[in-house]
Amino acid sequence: MKTLLDQIGNTPLIKVEENNGSNIFAKMEGFNPGGSIKDRIALNMINNAERLGIIKKGDTLIEPTSGNTGVGLAMVGAMKGYKVKVIMPDTTSPEKIKMIKAYGGETILVESLRYRKFVIDDVRNMVRKEGNLVFLNQYENAFNPLAHFEGTAEEIIKQMKGEKIDYFVAGMGTGGTITGVGRRLRQKFPKMKIIAVQPIQGQSIEGLRSLKDGFVPPIIDFEIIDEIYDLEAEKAFQTREEIARKGILVGPSSGAAMYVSREISKENPGVNIVTVFPDRGERYL
Repeated sequence: MKTLLDQIGNTPLIKVEENNGSNIFAKMEGFNPGGSIKDRIALNMINNAERLGIIKKGDTLIEPTSGNTGVGLAMVGAMKGYKVKVIMPDTTSPEKIKMIKAYGGETILVESLRYRKFVIDDVRNMVRKEGNLVFLNQYENAFNPLAHFEGTAEEIIKQMKGEKIDYFVAGMGTGGTITGVGRRLRQKFPKMKIIAVQPIQGQSIEGLRSLKDGFVPPIIDFEIIDEIYDLEAEKAFQTREEIARKGILVGPSSGAAMYVSREISKENPGVNIVTVFPDRGERYL
């Protein structure tokens, strides 16, 4: 008998729209049980930590996250017998906070401006002081991008049914998605372009952060990225509303990815663009 965790992955790839003879496809990660792409990395990081003897039943997992990884960890932790403590910026949507608590997790809100420092320094100090805390560290954990290399990307290739991919577009948070998916797609389609999306410096698109704000996640593979697109937050929110009118309710980071995908389609007729919609939109209402 399968469990809920067996339902993580194998999400739909849909054709969102056609512009200028170009097709825009989106991987609908909101179909994961916890509602986001982060279910994949939560399960992969925990499974491999168990395999390597890093965690044991009764341990508490502590993780800084803008929300979706926290939801994923809380869900997987609840099913596997781990407590979860999540550090989040105070700009995180209330729905995500409530979801983590519903799964039995604990949330600690930190002022958004100092969140990035808190990511590494303060969490490691907390782990040193409290012996039963385990920091999986999605920003440095190799099993984050590996979940996408082995899972998300392979699904995309299969779902495209032999059609070529000319562009892959993804937002940058931890960098796990664009690194893992990008590496595998580049193997399959050596001439394709990989475009990363981030908010312009000083602005916030929940789930994404600008590298120019001072923190560069170590797992990002810059060698595979052809361009980093700086996007105004307003354009991400506006695009999210536009695709909601088409019946696709997603979060602001999906709006950012869709905006850039549309811009690419305008300038490059006749290409196939694949992007990722990381989560559902209900948690931002």
